[in-house]
Amino acid sequence: MNHGLFIGIDGGGTHSTAAAAYPDGRIAAVACGGGLNYHNAGVEVVRQRLEGMVSELVQKTGLPAAHICVGMSALDAPADAATTALFEGGSITPGTLDLQSDAYAALMGFTLGQPGVIVICGTGSMLVALDQRGQQHVSGGWGYLLGDAGSSYTLAREGLLAAIDHYEGLADKTALWADAMAFFNAPSPRGLIDCFYPLPPEKIAGFAKHVLIRAAEDDAAALEVVGRNMRRLARQCAHMIGTLPEAFRVGLYGGVFQHNELARRLFGEELARLAPQAQTCQLQCPPELGALIHLFRKQGMPDETILERMKSTYKEFSK
Repeated sequence: MNHGLFIGIDGGGTHSTAAAAYPDGRIAAVACGGGLNYHNAGVEVVRQRLEGMVSELVQKTGLPAAHICVGMSALDAPADAATTALFEGGSITPGTLDLQSDAYAALMGFTLGQPGVIVICGTGSMLVALDQRGQQHVSGGWGYLLGDAGSSYTLAREGLLAAIDHYEGLADKTALWADAMAFFNAPSPRGLIDCFYPLPPEKIAGFAKHVLIRAAEDDAAALEVVGRNMRRLARQCAHMIGTLPEAFRVGLYGGVFQHNELARRLFGEELARLAPQAQTCQLQCPPELGALIHLFRKQGMPDETILERMKSTYKEFSK
């Protein structure tokens, strides 16, 4: 049996959650931190955030970090050795770190290593499938500049474009224009430019909540933006299921799905039309536990006792 902590981290684009487990599966401590997308925040900032969370868990438990899996929003596949080395140091000793995509960590929390598809809509978006051989397959996740369908950033950007079309007389009226002026604190219509461009992607993505609210109120422009994005995501998912029929179980995760019934419904309706065999299910475990499951499986300890200990003891930290 290994001595030291097993640490699983859900490293999203905006914020991160880390869970440390003893080798028997019991959760020992949790920690939170900033986003771990180094494409947006830079390698050094992300390294400091990651090391800070690990150090906090080590200090809370008095044990070293033996195995660390990070589901990192900057990745769409396991990181190579050179990339992994960029984030080692301090509490993260060489050889302990395993960098995966955040979508893969969520997928492990959903399927527990069995075939399936996870569809993530947070600041960015991505789909990851696990086939019957345990191999990963990715769709989307191209980043905010290339268009992550359904992501908060994409919903925000397309909502802003619809609002600008309204202001310039190119489209019907939408409440999104007034929302945009208020959200970005623009002093005048053209002043929106100076308020918008200095902002990082995660700040711009915050405007998505207004697009989703207006869509639920039947604002035509907002509803078109949300509907178009959910239909595209459903097409991506249906294509993956068509290629990997064993991965018919579909899990939805990320702020867009978790906090908006309309987005879930529009996605589900289109997926049911395109892939009637798909079964949309809830995640059994959050991504930080999915990262832990990955670590335990690597060590040859995937038994039900460890899993149940993780799930039951984690509830004490999430109250």
